[in-house]
Amino acid sequence: MANAAVELVKEDDELTCVLIPTSGKQLLLPNVCVAEIVPWRRIKVLNGGPEWCLGFTGWRGLTIPVVDYSGFDKLEPMNTNNRRLVVMNRARTVNSLPFYALAAQSLPYMVQLVEEDLENDNQNLGQADVLHVKMGESISVIPDLGFIERQVSELRQHSVKR
Repeated sequence: MANAAVELVKEDDELTCVLIPTSGKQLLLPNVCVAEIVPWRRIKVLNGGPEWCLGFTGWRGLTIPVVDYSGFDKLEPMNTNNRRLVVMNRARTVNSLPFYALAAQSLPYMVQLVEEDLENDNQNLGQADVLHVKMGESISVIPDLGFIERQVSELRQHSVKR
């Protein structure tokens, strides 16, 4: 019975995360940030919108903005094959919708992490990056969700192209 208690403690130390491949970066987020992963769908383009916003799409009766993370750092545009939309739960919803979508290069996947899996690697942080972490041989980015959500909240000033 003592072994079962040890295993339970080990599971509590793990964090379930989602790796989201974007153009040029792989985002690492706790899975509670993700509401749903959906196939790519039609997007209504913004007139005069910021580079990081692809436009708006419909999701569960709502119209939500679609964010291209690579647009914050003016990286290469996203490849159009195998794209997905990762609908995000917003942490701050004051005067704004509680959701937005991140454009993913391909299907995101879940990983179980413990502190020993991560190594800090904060070289060349982008404006929407909080931290670069090294997991084995790959580097992932922990995005600044507060920054992204502030940008999304300011989209009201742009009009949607019909």
